[in-house]
Amino acid sequence: MIYNPKIYVDKSPIHGWGVFAKEDIMEGEVFEECPVLTLPIEKGEITSLLVDYRFNWPQGNDFEEQVVTLGYGSLYNHSNNANAYWVSDLENKTFKFISNREIKKDEEIFVWYGDVSYWNDGRTYTNVI
Repeated sequence: MIYNPKIYVDKSPIHGWGVFAKEDIMEGEVFEECPVLTLPIEKGEITSLLVDYRFNWPQGNDFEEQVVTLGYGSLYNHSNNANAYWVSDLENKTFKFISNREIKKDEEIFVWYGDVSYWNDGRTYTNVI
């Protein structure tokens, strides 16, 4: 797991808690790597268990299980114009969070959660441009 002193958690002006840059993060920088824990949910099962905090593992529509992350992974808020993204590291069973542009000090870090099918699963939608 990568701990990065460049990020911190604070109350988000957008929604609940959020992750912010403590100092500038360069484009393409891996700024967090989070181990994942498998949830007791069968594929296709409808449940509200940690619905606003869980991920597909591995990411995408052809996932095998539902997981939550350790670290700050489950605290990144959604934006349609995200400044970061995550990728599945299959070998280490982690998500790596990577900046897709320079992120300035004290800027909130956003990821894109998914298309309409993600939101139709009972999650709380917050529209951030």
